[in-house]
Amino acid sequence: MTNAKRKLEYFSEIITRETETKKRRALHQLANDLGKSTATEIAAAEEKMKSRVEAKRREIIRKSNRKIAEALARAKAEYFAARNALEEKLNEDVIAELKKFTQSEKYENYLVERINLYSSSFRTVKFRPQDMHLAEKIAQATGLQTQAGENDFMGGFILQNEKIQADYTFKTRLEKALRL
Repeated sequence: MTNAKRKLEYFSEIITRETETKKRRALHQLANDLGKSTATEIAAAEEKMKSRVEAKRREIIRKSNRKIAEALARAKAEYFAARNALEEKLNEDVIAELKKFTQSEKYENYLVERINLYSSSFRTVKFRPQDMHLAEKIAQATGLQTQAGENDFMGGFILQNEKIQADYTFKTRLEKALRL
């Protein structure tokens, strides 16, 4: 081989290597550029996905909270309806028992005992009109003057003097008990 041919082959080999190196560098740079844009695209896609997931999570929480609030409202309404029904039934039962009691023999003893217990500074005792048949017995047992009061006592009595009135009627005591 001649020197010129060797030089040509050597030169050709250097150019091929250089071309290959440039080609590798260009491909490497292209891969980096693509990688960067792909990484940017991936990051952007991840952010977009995160915001969608967060929006969906908030929507689910909002719907869940609304359902919980509705269920609580229904439960409260049912609770208060049941409570009111029980209170009404209890009130009816207590009134029925009070009516039975006021028609029993124990009622007269109850009135005498309670009036004597509370009557030290009073002069008059009021009864409901239905209880006036007991007035004479109670006046003898307590030493107080008797009067007919209102009809809605449900039983019991009212003690009074010139300035003070003490209400021991069943109606008043029941109303106080229901407020507790």
